[in-house]
Amino acid sequence: MTSGVPSDKAQRFLELLEPIESELEGYGRRLIWDLQELPDAIHNAIARAVAAFDRYHEGTNFRAWMFTILTREVFAMNRKHHRLAAREFQMEPEDLAQLAEAPPFRAPEGAPVDSWGDWLDQDLVLALRTLTDPERATLLLRALEGFKYSEISETLEIPVGSVMGYLSRARQKMRQALIRSPFSKQTKAGQS
Repeated sequence: MTSGVPSDKAQRFLELLEPIESELEGYGRRLIWDLQELPDAIHNAIARAVAAFDRYHEGTNFRAWMFTILTREVFAMNRKHHRLAAREFQMEPEDLAQLAEAPPFRAPEGAPVDSWGDWLDQDLVLALRTLTDPERATLLLRALEGFKYSEISETLEIPVGSVMGYLSRARQKMRQALIRSPFSKQTKAGQS
């Protein structure tokens, strides 16, 4: 690979990577907290995978292997982001009390009906942010990427029982967060 001509292994890596590149990017986009770090996360994950490709066994699940590497990379970036945000975001107790008493977010007056989808997407993003990294990864791998429980277990390197537990908690937290959403039927019914 250093001579500019791809080796057989590098060519094989690229052949396996190409069909799942957009899936990896979509998964990373939903998992990472700071979208500006997404290109770095994907680049780092691919670089790590290329470096470790000698340890990949042909015929095993390349997709799950790549998702594992990307998941680890994103979790590391999220931990770094969390540490930096915790240092930068210091609120006084009285500020927290005011924030707790603030009315829930509402779409601007006169917002066109077709823009509701944008606000709903924001609610989904905020709801996803309430999940822990393993809960969010489990939910995204199952719901959006169509992974089986066994594939999620392999990707996140956790037992299948833990996958089921994370998925259950993630669904429950999402339900609760979306019920509190300003566009939820339960929220609207409570305002009438």
